[in-house]
Amino acid sequence: MTDLEDLIQRAIDPSAVKLEGTLTNPPSFGVYLIEDTDNGSRHYRFGNHPVRMHELEDKFGGCELEYLFLSREEAAAVTSALNKREE
Repeated sequence: MTDLEDLIQRAIDPSAVKLEGTLTNPPSFGVYLIEDTDNGSRHYRFGNHPVRMHELEDKFGGCELEYLFLSREEAAAVTSALNKREE
């Protein structure tokens, strides 16, 4: 397995966290796909779930939760690897 595949194996099911206020318990970090339909480009962003998801929806008109992690570092690493793959 590649490092990316190893990291993706650590992703959790969104039903494993409970929404409390504007964040989740336990704290979770999403990796979000943003697609630009005008030019067909794709890129990924990450952040506190679901706050970051709402920010991206407001800024880009939509996004899709690809992976959810309990570790910010894992979410950042997956985002970086996915963005490099899209280049």
